[in-house]
Amino acid sequence: MREPFEVAMKVRDYELDQYRVVNNATYASYCQHVRHEFLASIGLAADEVAATGDALALAELSLKYLNALRSGDEFVVTARVSGTTAARVFIEHTIYRLPDRQVVLQGQATVVFLDKAYRPTRVPALFKARLTQYLQQQQQP
Repeated sequence: MREPFEVAMKVRDYELDQYRVVNNATYASYCQHVRHEFLASIGLAADEVAATGDALALAELSLKYLNALRSGDEFVVTARVSGTTAARVFIEHTIYRLPDRQVVLQGQATVVFLDKAYRPTRVPALFKARLTQYLQQQQQP
């Protein structure tokens, strides 16, 4: 099984709601952050994609909240590529509270590529090649 890409983070006070827990919408931002960091780590920074005139878009995001994060909590957000099609990349997310790695959230994201007219298009060859290389490296013992 492939190891997920991880980013460690810490809850900031302004992310809390009136109940003193992280606002539910903030978790989507955490997942977006780890997706962008993952793409940058394999040489596909979102800004570089944008510079070509193409775009990456989030077509779907499903989040299942299991526990809450509070001010000052340290946590890890993960991204694992779970599949691809000609035009989509599917990514699984998990957020773990540290140090016990208690699961806080599980999610699934579907990312699509858009052409210059913002219409869905096939995953570009460069992206597919770098993603394939990453996945092959993850399968090696």
